[in-house]
Amino acid sequence: MGTAKNVKPKADTPEEPASVKVVVEKPRSVPLHRSAQAPLQKRALKTKQHLIDTAMTLFLQRGYSATTIDHIADAAGVSRASFYTYFSSKREIMIVAGHDCRHASWQLFQELGTLDPENLVADMRSWISSYFKFLEKNGGYLLMWQQAALQDPDLRQPGMKGSQKGAKIMASSLRALGIDKPEDDLVLRSMAVLALLDRFWYHWRVVKAPFTQAQVFEILPAMIVEAIRA
Repeated sequence: MGTAKNVKPKADTPEEPASVKVVVEKPRSVPLHRSAQAPLQKRALKTKQHLIDTAMTLFLQRGYSATTIDHIADAAGVSRASFYTYFSSKREIMIVAGHDCRHASWQLFQELGTLDPENLVADMRSWISSYFKFLEKNGGYLLMWQQAALQDPDLRQPGMKGSQKGAKIMASSLRALGIDKPEDDLVLRSMAVLALLDRFWYHWRVVKAPFTQAQVFEILPAMIVEAIRA
């Protein structure tokens, strides 16, 4: 199998970003609201996106449970009634905001299956670099979802469904790399690897654990490959 088209391993350590901060990727509007079956005019779409962006900022600043619909409406400069024109709850904003985040992660999990099994550590180095870049854009949302799901039981089921689907996609990629294990085993390995990468990224890039780029990309890819092959 040749090297993946979308993942090009490099001989050297992946280049470190100039700066890293937790931000929330602006998601595409997804018509989940009961009144959103009718096409929205351009101004309405702009208002809806403005509510999403405002809510995401407040969730990061205040926390999910401490943010109310009145907070969101006031900060966005709209009435409470206007808020309900676009969303039925703050929970729905979280679900809508996660649409692009989930699909971007699923694409990365699919790309994992196109790596070269004969050059897996080097290819894994490049793939992990791409996944960390994804977290630099979406890590804030993922951290926020974890907090919100602890406080809002109704977010746990869609969150788990999204995590399970991602793990199953990654499990298929592991099978494509020649990891011959039962499906449940591959899904478990996938969830464990993703949890490791997410937490490591948080401690390294957000909390600023004192590890260099060279150290991380010398040790982490080999450790992940060993974990999925064990």
